[in-house]
Amino acid sequence: MGFKPCKGLNDVWMRRKGDLYEYIGVYVNNLCIVSNKPKEITELLTNTHKFKLKGTGPIKFHLGCDFFRDEDGTLCMAPKKYITKMIDSYVLMFGTKPKTTPPP
Repeated sequence: MGFKPCKGLNDVWMRRKGDLYEYIGVYVNNLCIVSNKPKEITELLTNTHKFKLKGTGPIKFHLGCDFFRDEDGTLCMAPKKYITKMIDSYVLMFGTKPKTTPPP
C-alpha cells in the first residue's frame, strides 16, 4: 500500500499522497487511520488484504481515550470514560467518591 514505518515510532506507518501525508497507527489489534479519505484505506484493507475490521468510522474512542470536536471543530482527546470507570471502581472499593474528582 506504500506505507513505510516512521523512523521515530515504528508502530506509526506513513505515506505521502500529493501534498499530504496519511498515517496508520498500530497498537496490537487496533488501528487509527489519519487520512482525507480513510474509507479508501479501510476498503483496501478489507477487500484486498482480507482484514476483518470492526468499528470503522469517525474516531470516537481509541486506546482508553475519548475523541471529540470542540466548538471550533478541532479534534480533541480526553480519557473521560477511563476517569468515570476509575471513580466507579473507587466507590466500589471505598464506599465513597474521592475527595477531588475531575469532571467526567
